[in-house]
Amino acid sequence: MAGSPKTVGAALLAGVTLCGLLGPSALAETTGSAAGTVPAERCSAGAPYHSDEPLGAPTATANTEVTEAFRTFGNNGGGWPNRGGWAASDGVYSTTVPGKGVVWLMNDTFLGPVNPDESMTEPGFIHGSILLGGRDGLPDTTITGGTREDPTSIADPPGAVNGDPWYWNGDGIVDGGQLRVFEYRTGKTDGEPPWNFGWISTDIVTYSRDFKVREITTTYGAAGGVSWGTELVQCGRHTYVYGLKDSSIHLARARAGALTGKDWEFWTGSGWSSDPDSTVAITTDVGASYSITPMGGQFVLTTTSRAIFTDHRIYVSTAPTPLGPWSPRTAVYTAPEGGVGNLYAPYNVAAHPGLSKPGELVISYNVNSEKGEDLLANANNNRPRFVTIRF
Repeated sequence: MAGSPKTVGAALLAGVTLCGLLGPSALAETTGSAAGTVPAERCSAGAPYHSDEPLGAPTATANTEVTEAFRTFGNNGGGWPNRGGWAASDGVYSTTVPGKGVVWLMNDTFLGPVNPDESMTEPGFIHGSILLGGRDGLPDTTITGGTREDPTSIADPPGAVNGDPWYWNGDGIVDGGQLRVFEYRTGKTDGEPPWNFGWISTDIVTYSRDFKVREITTTYGAAGGVSWGTELVQCGRHTYVYGLKDSSIHLARARAGALTGKDWEFWTGSGWSSDPDSTVAITTDVGASYSITPMGGQFVLTTTSRAIFTDHRIYVSTAPTPLGPWSPRTAVYTAPEGGVGNLYAPYNVAAHPGLSKPGELVISYNVNSEKGEDLLANANNNRPRFVTIRF
């Protein structure tokens, strides 16, 4: 059945757990940038506050509190009495949902139990899950499709056969009073393992208040084009939709509350157009995921470089508008896991305003390995790490 958990062996793991390393669009070298003006609109990225404090120079330190909270959550069974909930994953987006607090959107998910030595023996595996945050925003319980006895991915593409294609999620946001999450329809290819998968198209999944799939809407973007939904920012009357193509950021916008409509506008370098093919990059050399967060009257970009296999740093840049111009990047943190054995880090950088204090920004990055046995031997090799950036 599409989305059913698999008993995962080390050989299989090598291909299915690397979702964020390359992202839905292929890597290619590009240069250049674009800048322009947009109406002054008050913006948010799901935070319970809007920081108006002017930004200073960024510095970063490891946030061991949140990192250890996810570790403990996974070791204890992901909030399920049978200890079969979240054990490890990548992806790790978050958004704030009224009445629910911080909601975590996870990609490839190992299901417990985790052994006392933090290894995993024949874990369950699904392509997506949701974690609910407690009063402090930290993970409290695991939500999947199916049942706790037979869990499935939180959402599956219509027409999937034996789990192919599947969804890997991008960002999510409350739009029109409903949680909507960008989902990248991804399928197997004839490529060399573990890179034998490819992005096909993008859907928006709308969830009910109890996180059941209410609606699936096909949106802009298909293989070879811009993969929209890497980052979402609400600004006044618009939701700004950031995308990725050839390691470069593109920008579109939709009317607030109308994200699932097909009447977006796309930034052309000099203005907005209804033609999706007119879009140009607003900045280059970013990772397969990144974040753009309104802070202090600025927009803060946090990302890796495109050279994720050799450059293990996280960078910060700022801009006065959602589309730039972007300041020279500052390297603020080096992932200590990067280049250790078979491990990849950092990748899938994501900001979490719902956990952040004014003047600070909590971000996460993912750790992974090309060798499935590394993940089975230590669940921490596929758990997020958190960093606090202070301005």
